[in-house]
Parts: sequence; C-alpha cells; structure tokens
Amino acid sequence: MRFTITFFLCSILFFGCKDDSGESESDESLSNEWELEILDSIQVDYMGNIWDATFKNGHGYLRDISSNSLVKFDTTGGVVTQKTYPKEGPGAVDWFSSLVISEKDELYASTYGQKIHHFDKNLNLIENLEMPFISESRGGRRNAKNISFWQDKLLLWYPGRDGISPYINHFFRDHPILELFDPESQNSTAMIRIPETSKFNSELFFDRPNVQFSISDDTLYFALSNEELIHIYSLADSGKWVRSINFDPSVFHLIPGQKEPVGYVSGNTMYEAEIEGIYASKAGVVINYQSGIPEDIFTQFELNKPENYYRYPEFRKSFLRIYNEEEGLSNELTIPAKIDFILNIESPEKPFYALRNDEYLGEEKEFLTFYKLQLKRK
Repeated sequence: MRFTITFFLCSILFFGCKDDSGESESDESLSNEWELEILDSIQVDYMGNIWDATFKNGHGYLRDISSNSLVKFDTTGGVVTQKTYPKEGPGAVDWFSSLVISEKDELYASTYGQKIHHFDKNLNLIENLEMPFISESRGGRRNAKNISFWQDKLLLWYPGRDGISPYINHFFRDHPILELFDPESQNSTAMIRIPETSKFNSELFFDRPNVQFSISDDTLYFALSNEELIHIYSLADSGKWVRSINFDPSVFHLIPGQKEPVGYVSGNTMYEAEIEGIYASKAGVVINYQSGIPEDIFTQFELNKPENYYRYPEFRKSFLRIYNEEEGLSNELTIPAKIDFILNIESPEKPFYALRNDEYLGEEKEFLTFYKLQLKRK
C-alpha cells in the first residue's frame, strides 16, 4: 500500500532575545501560557484499524491490527517499508501491548504473551525476546504508552511476576508495578511501588486503572490513569520515589473510593476520566488527559449504547498540560474533539502528530488523516 503525505515544515519556536549587554533575558520573561495550533493535515493513502502509532526521529510507525501489519514512513511522505506478519507459525507476531522505538530506529513491542518482539529499522522481525515469566495481563488500552528504554534496558508494564494477577484486589497497592528487562540476558527486575500519595495506596477500592509512563534521562514520570497525580521516580536511585505532582485538571470525573470492589461502572452509567499519555523530555513533560462523562449526561444521551459511542468526544473533553521544574504547570489546553489520539510528543518545542477521528466527524474516507500540531507560547 502507498502513503501520500504532504506537509509543510514550520518553525515557530522562539527564545529570549539578547539585550544590549549581550545577556539573555531570564526565563522568567517567557510566558508559561501556551496554545495548541493545527499547522497542517496529512492524508495517508491507507485504510486499517490503527491500534498503536508513534513518531520518532523523523519517522512515523503504524500498527494495523486488521491486517497484522506495521508501516514506517518518512517526513517526505515516502513509505520506508511495510510488513505484514502471520498470526501463527514461524515469524508470527502477537497482539501488541505497547511499542517503543530505539535510538537505532529499531522497534520493540511488548505483548500479552511472554514475547517482546524486536524488529530492525526495516521492520523485519529479528528475534523474539522472552520474559522470564508469563504475563497475567488479558488486555489493555489503545495506543498505551507503557514501555520505554532506560539505558540499555526496557522498562515496561508486564504484570505476572510470581504468578500474581493484576486483577486481584489491591494489586497496585501491594505489588511492584513495572519490570526492568535486560534484552541481553533476558532477565527482569521488579521496579517501583506506588507512593503513599496515591489513592490506590489505601483500603478503598477504585475502578481498575491503566498504566502510563515516560522517561527523560534518569527520571520516570508514572501515572495510574484514573488519578490526578504524576508520580516521579529516580531510576538512577533504584526507582526511588521522589515526589508526586497534581496536574490540577479543571474537570476530571471519577468514581469515588468504595468499601467493596468496583463493578462495571465506567462505560455503563458514566465514563471515568483518565490520563491518555505522558510525554517526557528535557524541555518538559506533556500530560494528555480527558475529562470523562458524568452520570447525568451519560444517561441523558444513552451513551452506553454502541450506536452512540461515536458521540463520546462530544462530551468527553480532552486536554494537554505542560510541566517543568522551573515553571511548574502551564495553562490547560483543549484538544479539538476531531482528534482521535496523539502519536507521540518528542518535546513541547517540536511539532507532533495526531490521528483524526473520522467516525466522530461522520466522514468516510479511503485514507487516514493525521494532523500536524504545535505547542507554542503565547
């Protein structure tokens, strides 16, 4: 298949200008008020069910679960390579849990089995690395961001150590959450526990969260999706918790803590808010989250019915917020409802890409559309 991608490179970054003495203006002169701008749209001559996607080092990657394919494209619109894999037998590729691109442009994908697929830069399957125990996870969210490189190892969400299921009561309170996997030895070490600041570190029960995280240098930014906190850990100090920050969302509809396990509430009588992605870099951390839908709106518009699922973006508002050590939290930026999900944000200072939600727009196309977006200071 062929991708046709047309976009324009735009430079809109600016920094403090020089004063008469040649000194740079202090960072305090820069506004921490930001806005989100759609620079362009990218039409991709391809149709499929895109479950995972990312963008790094000038290349985009798509995972199509309808054909069990991977596609890599460059910024000129050319398809670098496209591969379709068998689901069984030699060379089989399993359902991804999450994926990450190395600095060598090689792709690693965790799965719900015991494998970590390793692909070369041309998307040839090089090897199947093997975790030392079987995953107990039975599924996850679309485009999850819960695998990342740290030094020469992979940090990932891969529950199942000692045969313990993540679906037991108080799993997140009582057990390590992540695994640090060494591709060379294929050994793994349990990493991090949730801190006392987390609501999950209590006797109460909450709806089951998704795991999202990102790494910059030796710092891990970790979140349980239905909580208003980002937990910060030092990987250089054996995963020691440093602090937690509340990203202060304007609206974040949650199921209150219960004395008994929470049943199937979110998606039936309301839709719980969640963090959809964390993107860490030296320039700051971008938090992507959505508001959820309260019970009255959910019931009024019968949003539990499949024929109304397409209306979720109409009521479930999505936002971005930027955090860095020097300036703290930025203003809250609203993401247009026509955006489905963000591929990746390499830095607040670089353009990034997001998939258009054609179902919400009611448009049937023979291609995918991606928006090219930019964060910029006001």
